[in-house]
Amino acid sequence: MAGAPDPLFELSKLSCPCCYRPGVAFCENVDMAKVTPAHKIALLRVLLCEEDVDAYICLSQDNHSSEYVSSCDERRSYLTNFSGSAGVALVTRSEAMLFTDSRYYLQAGNQLSSDWRLMKQEPSDPLIEDVIFDKLKGKKVGIDPYQFPNSKFKQWTEKWTKESAKLKRKDPSPSNNPPSLVPLPRNLVDAMWPTRPPIPQNPVKLHPDSLAGESVPSKLGRVRKAVSEESKADAIIISALDQIGWLFNLRGSDIMCNPVFFSYALVTSEGAAHLFLGRRDGNVDAVLDDEARAKLGESGVEIHAYSDFNAEFLPSLLPEKAYVLVEKGTCSVAIAECVERGGGSVVETEWCSPVELFKAKKNSAEIAGIRDSARRDSVAIVRFLAWLEEEVLAGKVYREAELANILNTYRLQVEGFVDESFETISSVGRNSSVIHYKAEAGAEDELELKAGDVYLLDSGGQYIDGTTDVTRTVCFGKEPTEAQRAGYTACLKGHIGLGSARFPVGTCGLVLDAFARGPLWQKGLDYGHGTGHGIGAYMNVHEGPFGISGSSRPGNLIRKSPFAQSMLLQPILEGYYMSNEPGYYVDGEFGFRIESDCVTVKSSEPGDGKKEYLQFETVTKVPMSRALTNPLDLSEEEKKWLNDYHSSCLKELTPLLKEDNRANIWLKRMCAPY
Repeated sequence: MAGAPDPLFELSKLSCPCCYRPGVAFCENVDMAKVTPAHKIALLRVLLCEEDVDAYICLSQDNHSSEYVSSCDERRSYLTNFSGSAGVALVTRSEAMLFTDSRYYLQAGNQLSSDWRLMKQEPSDPLIEDVIFDKLKGKKVGIDPYQFPNSKFKQWTEKWTKESAKLKRKDPSPSNNPPSLVPLPRNLVDAMWPTRPPIPQNPVKLHPDSLAGESVPSKLGRVRKAVSEESKADAIIISALDQIGWLFNLRGSDIMCNPVFFSYALVTSEGAAHLFLGRRDGNVDAVLDDEARAKLGESGVEIHAYSDFNAEFLPSLLPEKAYVLVEKGTCSVAIAECVERGGGSVVETEWCSPVELFKAKKNSAEIAGIRDSARRDSVAIVRFLAWLEEEVLAGKVYREAELANILNTYRLQVEGFVDESFETISSVGRNSSVIHYKAEAGAEDELELKAGDVYLLDSGGQYIDGTTDVTRTVCFGKEPTEAQRAGYTACLKGHIGLGSARFPVGTCGLVLDAFARGPLWQKGLDYGHGTGHGIGAYMNVHEGPFGISGSSRPGNLIRKSPFAQSMLLQPILEGYYMSNEPGYYVDGEFGFRIESDCVTVKSSEPGDGKKEYLQFETVTKVPMSRALTNPLDLSEEEKKWLNDYHSSCLKELTPLLKEDNRANIWLKRMCAPY
């Protein structure tokens, strides 16, 4: 039995890691620097026994399925010491495993202690649910119901039941019973985290209709129509924070680099819309000022405390036996329980919420803001790179984290700048081969930038009128190697291939992905991340419901994944705002990535009249590296695209650089035609 006494996991066997007080997991003034990974795992196993479960799943996300989370919700990072944004931890009574994808293999390998086993998620590797079935047949696996997706709960349970039935045809013993997911009344990592940061509850501000391009009543009207007419439901529950911010024209700062705020929303097909705020203490007045509350009231929005989003209060806002639409990927087990305990029925979207679809298609006001903010952001990057080259040529040396901070000082000078859109990836030499590297000041692996080093800079800004995500790779002071120029130029050819693509309306990201990977494939190269992701309009730097990726993934695996099918087969529509970011990485040596932001627009070239065509407008205006580009490897068409692009950089940025003579000179040199 899971709850049977186990001397290995008795609390009395533990002692505080800093003062060694017996029978105490942590003393009152615990020195967290002395808390080892082994101690955390041992304490979690004590809690497994207390909760009568055999394993525990710790997800990366928060209660709202956020990709980036507040520091108070960085549970998986605290438990494992792995700081990447994607990964799942599974701790059993005998093993501790971290599952993550190829973007994070090097980082996880560096950050995980020997107490953890890295479970790579290659196409040929077993999925986490398959590992659980193999190792934990007949066992109970604890989850946090507020974080665990209801769709995944049902999918895994159904899959395990079928697999168990197959095994029981030959051996009907209990050892072939399926595992069971057990929603627990508390989050076990919270229970063992003495220094957990406080829950943020920052002010929520209005996002002007002039920048949003649409009023709240108009957005609510579109959502209600989709809920009642297309989904035949009575209401919709929204838990994704960026969707809520977009729908109510509000912005916040509860999660670093993401202008969102902790909230839930309920929109009924008739009557009021409901917004739940104040996660920390339910004090709505501390979150919304009078102007914002009045504006929402005029739009028919009622405000409630965050804690009122529960199974007792929520049903009072719904019609009797209501059909409630939820987004398949973000509806948690707890949300489904709220609906069903009140007598309602959960209706899952086939793919994503109508709010997500509406949010992705940017209107003319949003696109105008995107173009303008991208232009201003490009000025900051150009000014930084011009300064950096001068410093490197002068023999001055800077470390990675310091360079990230200096770049931010340039963005702080830009009109409308609010925050970074994510933590800057500032990586030198071998660190540039780590796709999501994070420089820590003073860390052993932090490198200095010197002449001849490859330097990859991936950064972005949040502006009141737009969001950016830009990567440029440079090399100053010495000639790069031929291998480096060949790899970078193949990456550049892929960037041009996608950036110059012209495609029929309805084309999906899976097809477009090959435009970027093709030039690398021709050299037997590839990269282990997506080529393009959606970007918000003064909103999260990553958004759906589409992606440009998947063409190097085996088709049989895509066929097995409903999520991959939905994301990769979503048509790329006019008004979508996304990244174009092919890369090439040599582990332990160097890495290249070229990322620009693009808006999907109608094609400037007329077709045969039978179909409408689309193309990408590149709004980022930062020139490519001349040192790393081998023009002999570029076709005449590619040179034309590159020359036209550099001409637009020069034309649009020169008036904004004003008195910065150094940046003007650098820009002209970088944009000289090939």
